[in-house]
Amino acid sequence: MLSLLKIKGMLDQLSASERKLADFILDNSNLLRDYSSQQLADAVGISQSSVVKFCQKLGYKGYPDLKLAITEAVVTATTLQREAPENNAELSGLAQLAEQLQQSLWQGLRGLLTINPESRLQQAAKLLQQARQILLAGSAHSAVVAADMQSRLLELGKLALFHSDPAVSLQLARTLPEGSIVLLISDSGENADLLRLEKYAKRRQLQIISLTRFQTSAQSAVADVTLFTLDTETDEHLARLVTQQAQQHLCHLLYLLLCQSPSYRQHITEHNKLLALLEKS
Repeated sequence: MLSLLKIKGMLDQLSASERKLADFILDNSNLLRDYSSQQLADAVGISQSSVVKFCQKLGYKGYPDLKLAITEAVVTATTLQREAPENNAELSGLAQLAEQLQQSLWQGLRGLLTINPESRLQQAAKLLQQARQILLAGSAHSAVVAADMQSRLLELGKLALFHSDPAVSLQLARTLPEGSIVLLISDSGENADLLRLEKYAKRRQLQIISLTRFQTSAQSAVADVTLFTLDTETDEHLARLVTQQAQQHLCHLLYLLLCQSPSYRQHITEHNKLLALLEKS
């Protein structure tokens, strides 16, 4: 299902002809296995080379790889739909909710490393490691993720700042020394408060790590390093939970990458001693 989600996430970044091709694939994904690249091009009204370039833009070597990925996605989706009624009939209401949540989380997390290549995660971790100070900001439920990441960075001895009030965040940004970075976390990437903070950070020539949904947004367009979550869920309540967990998952990956550095081992040891002291008091 990841191949179809990638196409949905890139719709706003596509040209008119690419968008036409993407819409055709999304609307006829179950028929794609019977199309050659030339037949697909003829059906959409574009050239065969445009089909190949579209596949490569999505990260595939060519049309056969994209067709295989989409065919597998269709089979997986069909299997899940077929099995769901049988399983749900045997489950209580609470068990059904738990099963639905588990499947949604699995779908939301499994594709993160595909849309966030290792090189980009390493780049983000390097920025965090080298930063003199780190200002974190998050909108809505993403603020919880930002607060958690602040705690983990402090554990590593990094001077990390976070405040839920956007006005205070701007004041904190004003105090950041040269060589600091800003980590912005938002689902839509269009939150007005975060965009103001990002604009100010750019004016101060501070580097920015952005974490948003996998789509073109004002926030990701300006950032130095862009990380993404997948929008896999149609249920509004589940979507918020899955997005928050995916954001936290990526932040935890960055934390674990930082933990591999020998320079942070002493900080972790001191942090554990501090926790032990707090437990006794």
